[in-house]
Amino acid sequence: MIPGKMIGLAGKMNKEAYLMAPLLSACMMIYHCGDEIDLALRCIQNSDLEVSVFLCDNSPEELTAERLKWSFPGLVVLSQEKHIGFSSSHNAVIPRLQSKYHLILDPCISFHPSLLRRMVSYMEAHPNIAVLSPRFLSESGEEIYLPRRQITLRHMLGNAFGSLGGIFRTWQREYSFEDQNVDMPVPVESAPAECMLIRTGVFREMNGFDPGFARTQMDADLCRAILDRRLGSVVFHPDMQVVLRSRTSDFRLFPGSRHKVGTVIRYLVKWGITW
Repeated sequence: MIPGKMIGLAGKMNKEAYLMAPLLSACMMIYHCGDEIDLALRCIQNSDLEVSVFLCDNSPEELTAERLKWSFPGLVVLSQEKHIGFSSSHNAVIPRLQSKYHLILDPCISFHPSLLRRMVSYMEAHPNIAVLSPRFLSESGEEIYLPRRQITLRHMLGNAFGSLGGIFRTWQREYSFEDQNVDMPVPVESAPAECMLIRTGVFREMNGFDPGFARTQMDADLCRAILDRRLGSVVFHPDMQVVLRSRTSDFRLFPGSRHKVGTVIRYLVKWGITW
């Protein structure tokens, strides 16, 4: 295995920089993430693919970003004066991207050194794919089921009350593809933003995520817009696997703030209310 390199290409786009640009870029948001991000960065560093890595620092009062720049040379840090949120953090890197593929990654994700090359190679072989989504596993190896269908009323009810069993559990399983025995790549309606490989051109054309949505709707909205505009398919590949060390997002019917309730309503108004 040839160790991967982290390459910083933060300047303006020009012919020389374009020729130097790696095939893959990656971005993570720093927000009170502690040391968990170190493992994710080591996974990228140990990859057999060169990656241009960006960090959007949403916690300037901490020294995490400065520490990481010393530990992982080549990082490009985009410092924010305050917490601007997941969507805006990942959108902030778009003007700097010179790659063909872009990895949206949570700090709590880890993976095998060969994963990034395998995912990029699969996208290269399938130019009709806009977004490639891996399988999520816990540290014990059990599958973690995250939403892979579009948000509907029954899916919201299922995810909110799935623990009650019965029809709610059925809807919850349907929402996350838990009711499917997926053993080969399949098209899906949504890809979790915890780890998502997207064509940079598509991400740029969409202007990234819609910052008007909360974390629990933004990935569904992006994927739905990509499919609606026929920019490519969204594919779940079960042989591409990552470890999710903590669950960072959960779709609930009754979110804990007025803002989150408002974003649910906004999503349903934008895309229509379906059962």
